[in-house]
Amino acid sequence: MAETVFEQVTAEQDLLDVSEVRAAAEPLMPEAYRSFVNNVGMEHTLHDDIAAWQAMHLRPRALVDVAHIDTSVTVLGQQIAMPIMTAPFVGSTLVNPEGEVATARGAMAAGTITTLSMMGTRPPEAVGAVAAGRYWQQIYFMRDRGVVKDVVERAVAAGASALCFTVDLPVMPAFPRPMRLAAQALFQRWQEPEHMMYAVRDYADRPMGATFPDAAATWADVEWMRSLSNLPLILKGVIRPDDAMRARDHGASALIVSNHAGQGLRHSQPVAHALPAIVEAVGQDIEVYADSGIRTGADVLRALALGARAVLVGRPVLWGLTADGSQGVERVLKLLQAELAEVMAITGVASVDAIDRSVLAPR
Repeated sequence: MAETVFEQVTAEQDLLDVSEVRAAAEPLMPEAYRSFVNNVGMEHTLHDDIAAWQAMHLRPRALVDVAHIDTSVTVLGQQIAMPIMTAPFVGSTLVNPEGEVATARGAMAAGTITTLSMMGTRPPEAVGAVAAGRYWQQIYFMRDRGVVKDVVERAVAAGASALCFTVDLPVMPAFPRPMRLAAQALFQRWQEPEHMMYAVRDYADRPMGATFPDAAATWADVEWMRSLSNLPLILKGVIRPDDAMRARDHGASALIVSNHAGQGLRHSQPVAHALPAIVEAVGQDIEVYADSGIRTGADVLRALALGARAVLVGRPVLWGLTADGSQGVERVLKLLQAELAEVMAITGVASVDAIDRSVLAPR
């Protein structure tokens, strides 16, 4: 009988790590979407993120009772089975007809939270119906504030437990030619009814292309966003300590240290390098999460050791969705959880709260 979480999960499935899930999924993706997901032509930041996590060496610890490993954690007062949640992404109906609904179902089965992009295909009502409160709503700032307000109201009514406001894309990035060609092909697919973004479809009377994003948004708009609901507000895309302190001072409940995994500013600072200073800047005042480049349970451990409370993963979840729908999403999340549990045991920590920098080798 399998004894550890890792053995239990790997005994139940043939795919033993995220790279194998990716290999199974990518041939099933439309070529343009695969290129877009892989940041073709602008991969530097994503590669740097992955390398920065994996450059941190871990230290095994001897003779600690780790017979029982607890990977559970609370985020904004909500308990989840693992410190791993799904990041928002767009276009998932191109690889699975249920799109974000299947992602939410898989996250629910794994005992964690899903994040719905404002640029997703399936609307808040559909995701909220299967997420049972384990659902965060991501928001972009539109110049048409009526759209933002309406999406927030819909998310609240659908049972969202937090709003996640992306703050690192004041303008759309200038993609290099390979990425631009992939995006142009995708925009054509996103005009099809079954793949159209709900923020476009549901507000067809608004000139969405002319209102996204809003380059004039400031910290005052964070306070406006807070006024729209009683939900906790998370700021996603913070990479600087001074911005982290402003987020705290403007009433954010949490922030996500993120560089948009390479689809924003090219050559951005890797999240693994930015995270420690941000945690030091805000202390225990607000919760800090991380995303961008997380590929293994060991990467999750590294992020937690640097002070993150949890991480969000995007591409691995998308690969799982492509390979096997909601069950693929569940499998990827549980695989990362199992890897985390295994590396926690070897580094001598039996619970997430016990993880600290002692698991990292000094530089």
